[in-house]
Amino acid sequence: MERKIIIGVFCYSRANKLKRCISSLLKNPECSNMDIVFFSDGYKGEADKPGVLETRDHINTITGFRNVIKHFRDRNFSTGPNFQDGLKFLCDNYDEFIIVEDDLIVSANYIKFLMDGLNFYRNKQTVFCLTAYVYPINVSHYSYDTIIYKRFCSYGWAGWSDRFTNVIWDPKELQGMIDHSPGFIYRLNEEGYDLGRMIKKQLSGKISTWDVQLQVHVSENYLKVVYPVLSKVNNIGFDEESTNTFGVDFLKTPLDSGVNRTFKYCDDDLIINDLQRQIKKPFGLKALIIRQIVNRFIKATRKIKKAIKQ
Repeated sequence: MERKIIIGVFCYSRANKLKRCISSLLKNPECSNMDIVFFSDGYKGEADKPGVLETRDHINTITGFRNVIKHFRDRNFSTGPNFQDGLKFLCDNYDEFIIVEDDLIVSANYIKFLMDGLNFYRNKQTVFCLTAYVYPINVSHYSYDTIIYKRFCSYGWAGWSDRFTNVIWDPKELQGMIDHSPGFIYRLNEEGYDLGRMIKKQLSGKISTWDVQLQVHVSENYLKVVYPVLSKVNNIGFDEESTNTFGVDFLKTPLDSGVNRTFKYCDDDLIINDLQRQIKKPFGLKALIIRQIVNRFIKATRKIKKAIKQ
């Protein structure tokens, strides 16, 4: 029986970035036979209105896919709720999905890598999802095209709808886990010292996100995420237009040329400690402290420049 799969795109007001994203996506030959759905969030205020409308005008011109489905929000959901609602639509109507956000540039084998991976790991219930992104790593003595890791990565990924049934989104339940589950923050921080801080910022309303909730699910259920050895996606979202990214662009990584169309997927129980350490390095305490210091300097410099102009 044919499984229903779709590409889901989440966007807001960055029309130029979305154009670059879709242009790169259309270099994947599979797109002409696939449906795509856009989850376009509503504008927060009048300042964002032109960008949102420009983004939707561009979506209305997009061709090259089998069908283009549009979810234009009539109000501002914010990043987290927009994604949660979109994910519910995907899970209710499709067996599998591939996710793209508007600040991503993908390789010409992005779709092929994820679709083949969905087929390979479909019956491996400990595998939560696949990502097409990886930080620069050394894999000179490794014979596979994938790595098994334990941290969710939102920079271009794919999953199966039946894996998301028990994800906890409710803030009260998440706060209860922090308050009453022994070692909860410790377990979360095992895959990066930013995660415990991120879930607290989410629950306090300082940020509106969705990926940390998925990491909670991965962490608490001892699940796995499949990474590539060479990234099929690059993030172009580190600038003032972005909602949850700012400052030092630590996500730069070599992008796959897109020529390779066949991949060697490793078993889901293959754990290589050296590769685990390499993937985790950008989220180690030292790396995070350095990044925080540099980001504070950037913010201060921008404030000074703005004050001078005024």
